[in-house]
Amino acid sequence: MNRLMLLLAGSAFVLSACTVLPKPEPKAQLSPYEKPFSEPGSAHYVNAIAEQLAHNATIDLTRTTIGVTTFSNVTSDYNEGTPFAQTLAQQLMTEMHRSDLPLMDFKTTDFIRVTEDGDFALTRDYLELDEIIPISHVVVGTWAQHRSGVMVSARLVDINSKDVVSVAQTFIPQMVVRQLSEQSDKAIIRKAP
Repeated sequence: MNRLMLLLAGSAFVLSACTVLPKPEPKAQLSPYEKPFSEPGSAHYVNAIAEQLAHNATIDLTRTTIGVTTFSNVTSDYNEGTPFAQTLAQQLMTEMHRSDLPLMDFKTTDFIRVTEDGDFALTRDYLELDEIIPISHVVVGTWAQHRSGVMVSARLVDINSKDVVSVAQTFIPQMVVRQLSEQSDKAIIRKAP
């Protein structure tokens, strides 16, 4: 009898510790348009450059107007821009704007060019730009290829005196550099791995 009571008490104890959970509801599938945006892997590294430029500044940046130029390969003649360098500069403008730094997009024209291929307000033709652009400082930068990635150096320079008022540097791993580099007809920016 004691055994039976001990067995019943033990079974009651074990059963009291068990909980029956309701069946989980299936997760709603998001359409491709509803999925949350995931920044490219390069955004982290470009953000580091923007933060360093803001933090290392020796002047009050709120009193400046900044233009961002294409980063150049250190072995080039500084007149060649790769898709990597151009995308890096575009991302830097985004990150600097997020940091509330005063930017000017000097490649914006005073008109909209309507063509069969689209409507455009940006240009690379210097003849379509204002001769006088009120930029006081410019971000210039270089990049150097290494075995495992690219070293990027940036400087914020007073456009008149050529004084360097801030500096930044970051290393971007090769995997991220490949996301920003053009490969035949593929898109320049790819989904982060």
